[in-house]
Amino acid sequence: MKLNLKKKKNHKVEKIHNQIKAGYSAEYGFLHIPKTGGSGVREYGKGLVKRGYRFPCHFGHGWKIEEILTQFPKMKINFILRDPLSRMISGFDSRLRQGRPTYTSIWTPGEASAFILFPTIKHLLDAILSDDDYQQSAAAYTMRNVRHLHWNYNYYFKNMETLEQSSANFRLIGTMETLGEFIEGVTAQAGAPRSLANELYGKRHESTSKSGNVLDSYSSKEILRIKNFMRREYRIYNELLSIAGRSEA
Repeated sequence: MKLNLKKKKNHKVEKIHNQIKAGYSAEYGFLHIPKTGGSGVREYGKGLVKRGYRFPCHFGHGWKIEEILTQFPKMKINFILRDPLSRMISGFDSRLRQGRPTYTSIWTPGEASAFILFPTIKHLLDAILSDDDYQQSAAAYTMRNVRHLHWNYNYYFKNMETLEQSSANFRLIGTMETLGEFIEGVTAQAGAPRSLANELYGKRHESTSKSGNVLDSYSSKEILRIKNFMRREYRIYNELLSIAGRSEA
């Protein structure tokens, strides 16, 4: 019996090459971190490509920065950041709704178990603040198994060493507060006029649940404790903000 020695195709990489063939940029990419406004950026890019502009190619949620730069070492990467706690609250609520109303993506078995344990985000936050070992363990399980919580800054950037090694390939680092500037930047990368940003860009499936409303019932000391639970996330997030500040100087 002959062995099949053909190299297995990397379908993720193939999708990026197909985007480039369809008119997307081979020089710039957009890493879509969940719950940072990326769906609107992706749809805006589709509109520009249809008009003949070379918008940055789209790297979906499953891509990591190290993986992108292994496959496309010369590519300059754009992405948007959001405060980790705000992003976590939004991500939990999005998966609780199974992505509705814009999408319908049913729960994984791990997510179903997590939402039985914590039917609301407040239940999860209370567990993080608890001194009970069971609650702490259940919270850690939920952070690993709810999709948008697992896809966090540690997932995308791994650690400080990988971040440092990758930073030369970072181009635009936006924030939720500076989305307008980010859109102007990627519009310029595509070689499109700024006027198209007003015409084609729009926010997508924005949740009616705001993180500030959820956190109103917690004291500043409790919020600091929750952030300490997420300290690895905040370390990477703060370093990325620092890089963004240096790159703008």
